[in-house]
Amino acid sequence: MTIKRFFLVLLFLLGISIGLTACNLPGSLPVVPATEEMTATPVPPTDTPLPSPTEMVTETPAPTATETLTPEPSATPTITIPVAEVVRETNCRTGPAGNYDLVAIIAPGTQVEIIAADLGPEYYWYIRNPENPEQGCWLLAQNMKVAGDVSALPAFTPLPSPTQAPAITIAFKKFDICKGSYFARFTVTNTGDIQFRSAYIRVTNTKTNEVLEQSLNAFDLTEGCIIAKNVAPLLPGQTGHLDSPRFNKDPRGHRLAVVIMACSEQNLKGACVTQTLDVKP
Repeated sequence: MTIKRFFLVLLFLLGISIGLTACNLPGSLPVVPATEEMTATPVPPTDTPLPSPTEMVTETPAPTATETLTPEPSATPTITIPVAEVVRETNCRTGPAGNYDLVAIIAPGTQVEIIAADLGPEYYWYIRNPENPEQGCWLLAQNMKVAGDVSALPAFTPLPSPTQAPAITIAFKKFDICKGSYFARFTVTNTGDIQFRSAYIRVTNTKTNEVLEQSLNAFDLTEGCIIAKNVAPLLPGQTGHLDSPRFNKDPRGHRLAVVIMACSEQNLKGACVTQTLDVKP
């Protein structure tokens, strides 16, 4: 009995030992295939630092108001070029005097654009030549009827005079009466080297704002209503006379602003020169 029990215990222990060895053999457990859900994200090596949040996410800054809004172009004011109508046939020259070269002869009724004013008392206007729009020239102001605002026009400096300009000296002589109407008489002395054949006179009564003007083809001396001496043309060194148109009221005691122009040809053509005078009788 004792020997039999010993063999039974030995067999039992031997069976347990074989079972434990079988559990540690390779391939003893079934292999489970990996699926997408079971795939694990590899962990970076511990010696490589993780990127900082700034490195991982790069954000584009939001555009500012200046970048998102495109400013509308500012409105450019429209510049209106003054125009004028030529009221009598006149010469258009390269400068504001009769001794400059002739560019064109402008017929009455022609519409012209005014580009600039004279640097002087604005007896001339610088216009666009209607016969050649790429070219400018100077016209006598009294031969034009201006329409539009000329206050913003620039003042041009003319080219140097190509020849010696004609010259005159004017002076107030006296007031006279013809048929109950008053007029002012002036002397005109030719101090240049060319003769004059026509003249223009404009007299403004600064108290009443009455403006009188006229053109003449002589420099006659009058006494009352009678021509006492005929002077035509006015030669170099010679003295002639110019009378204003008749005033409606007695101008004596009022200040008069006078403009006188003399030209080398009749009807205010040719070489012209202008002088001004304030009369305080």
